[in-house]
Parts: sequence; structure tokens; C-alpha cells
Amino acid sequence: MITSIKNNSLVDFEHELSLILNTYSNDVEKAKKIIIFIEDVLKQLTDWLKHHVFKTIQEEIKFFKEIKPNIVAKLIFYKEILSLVASLPLDKSKRIKHFEKKLDIINQFYRKNREFIKYIKSHSTHFDELYFTRKKYKDIFLNDCAVIIHDAKLCTSHDFLLAEVIAFELLALHIENRIDNLNQSCAITNNQIKSNLHWTAKKVDLIELIYALHEAKVFDNGQADIKEITHVFEKAFQIDLGDNITRSFIDIKNRKTDQTRFLIQLQAALESKIENDYK
Repeated sequence: MITSIKNNSLVDFEHELSLILNTYSNDVEKAKKIIIFIEDVLKQLTDWLKHHVFKTIQEEIKFFKEIKPNIVAKLIFYKEILSLVASLPLDKSKRIKHFEKKLDIINQFYRKNREFIKYIKSHSTHFDELYFTRKKYKDIFLNDCAVIIHDAKLCTSHDFLLAEVIAFELLALHIENRIDNLNQSCAITNNQIKSNLHWTAKKVDLIELIYALHEAKVFDNGQADIKEITHVFEKAFQIDLGDNITRSFIDIKNRKTDQTRFLIQLQAALESKIENDYK
């Protein structure tokens, strides 16, 4: 694989990448495996670059403009994915804001580097030798100060910036898809709950059940709001529980006996079913 990359081909790299993508379904596990894989590839390329001499300037430009940035971009992309997933809020309503915040950061990056992005998107080449070759002396006004901390044998002034441009373009598309999926999910939850079931027990019984489920934290790891849960039950079972379910819950708490009357009935009914099935 490294040989083909050295020869200015990404075919084997993309093939190995696709194998990992097809092997793992979990986003976190997938990202971790890909990061390890790419870091190993870059380590081998680093060792090779320390001693390699490109035959022509065009060959060097091709490597630092087309080959290396595309590899580094995938590393940046999957590290960003891992970071996004790790910091994803449990509350669904906050996830869209979480993704939109990242989109704002990407847009700031675009604005800051708009001239360079315009250069890349227009397929310009007049600054290629300046941006994508490892010369010791370049125009001091065009050089990025960050280049000082890099090994001049391993990078050019703009190959990492190009990798970021590629990575953030992929990331923006990924985030927009995630936002679309969340919006569709919300639409299904809010507008498309259709059922022929009707709640025929007392309203207060359903409110008792809703509060029990909420306190047991069975929805969204405990992050779901009581009103949101109530709304779903109302639509699912075609019943109006009123505007103030808190008042009903106070009535439940004020019962002199059997405060969890309905839950006790449910437990008794299920235990009776289990007992009868054993007979």
C-alpha cells in the first residue's frame, strides 16, 4: 500500500479504508480503527519522506497537493467525528444545536481561509510551487507562522491547510446529514404517531404510569421531559390529559392509601398471567 502512495496513487489507501468502513458498523469503533490505520500510514510516509528526493518539482507538487492532504484529511475528519460523538448531548433537542455549533466553527474557518479555498476550488496552479514544495526560502509575507514548528522535510506551507479544507468539507456534509435525520425523526415523533388504540382506563391511571416511567428514566437515559412523554402518550392513545398533569400528580400523592394504585394493579395482573401460564 505504501509503495502505491509513494508512486502518487491513493487506490490501495482508499481500498484499505473501505474495508474498515465495511467491517465496523459502530461509529465510534469505526473512527478509532480508521485513526489507528491512517496514523500508521502517515508514520511510514514520514520515514520515507525524510530520505526521499522527488525527481521533479511537479512530482513533489502532486504529492503535497493531491496525495498527502487527502490522507491527512481523512485523519482530521474521523478525529472530528470521534469528538462529535463523544460530546453528543443525551437530550435530542440539544443535538441539533450541538451540530450547528460545529457548523459555525467550520464556517469561520471558511471565512478566514476564503482566498486559499478560492484558489483550490478554481483549480489554480500559479502558486503551487510556493504552496506545495519544500523550499527553504519563500515569500516571508505569504508564509504561515505555524510552518515554523513543522519539519521542513515532511510538509510544505499549505499542505496541512489543504487537508483541513478537504476534511471540513466532508465534516460539514456529514453534520448536515445528521441534522436532516434528526429533523425527520422529530417530524415523525411529533406528527406521524397514528394508532387505533384508545386509552379506556382512567386518565389519572395513565398519568401515574407516565410519572413512573419518567422517574425510572426509561426514555433518552432520563433526559426526556415529562411534558414530552405525556404528549407522545396522548397522541398514541388518542386521549387528552389536560394542561396541568402536575395537579393530577399532586392528587396521586395525596391519596390516603395505595398511592401507586394503578401500578399495583398492573403488577398483580402480570403476576396472575405468569402464574396461570405455569398451570
